[in-house]
Amino acid sequence: MNSKHLLAALAAAFALLAAPTAVPADDAKDVVTVTTKDYVLTVHTPEGWQGDTEGAKKYQGVVIFTPKAAGPDGARILVSVHYKSDENTELRLQGEIAQYRKRYPHLELTDLDVKHPQYATFGKLFSQPADFYQYISFLNPGTVYPYTLYAAMLKPKSPAAPEDLAAYKDILQSLKITLVTKKPGS
Repeated sequence: MNSKHLLAALAAAFALLAAPTAVPADDAKDVVTVTTKDYVLTVHTPEGWQGDTEGAKKYQGVVIFTPKAAGPDGARILVSVHYKSDENTELRLQGEIAQYRKRYPHLELTDLDVKHPQYATFGKLFSQPADFYQYISFLNPGTVYPYTLYAAMLKPKSPAAPEDLAAYKDILQSLKITLVTKKPGS
C-alpha cells in the first residue's frame, strides 16, 4: 500500500469516526426534542402517550403529553422551561403553593416521591379532593444553567392511576437540557 492509499484509508477512517451516530428510528420516535436559540430540551415519550409542542404553547409550556386513549378526565403532563433568578428552586415551589392557597383555601399538599437522576428535584401533590389533583415538580439542572424545568401532571376529579404516575416519573426522569453554544460574532 503506497502513501496515497494509506492517507486515503486514514481519511476514510477518521470520517467514519467523526460522523454523528444515527439514533435508531425506534428510539428517535420516543423522544421529543425542543430546540430554541438558547437550549435544546429532550424528553422521553412514555408508551401509550403522545407529545404535542404546539398544544403546549397555550399553557406556556414546551411540550404537553396526553395518553393516546384519553377521555376528558385523562391525565395531562406539561413540561416547561423558565428562567431562574437564583438557585433556590425550592422557593419557586413554595411560591407556587402560596399562589394555589389563595385560589384554593382547602388545598391539600403531599410530598412526591420522584427524583431526577441528575437534577435537584422539588415536588408536591396539590389537591382539592373531588376537584383536582396536580403533581408539580421543579428541577434545577445546576448553576451552569439559567433555567429551571417544570413538570406538572393534572388529573381532574380523581388521583392519578399507577400508569399515569409511571408516565409522569418517566417524563420527569428523562428530561435533559443542554445549552446552545453561541459562536463568536453570532
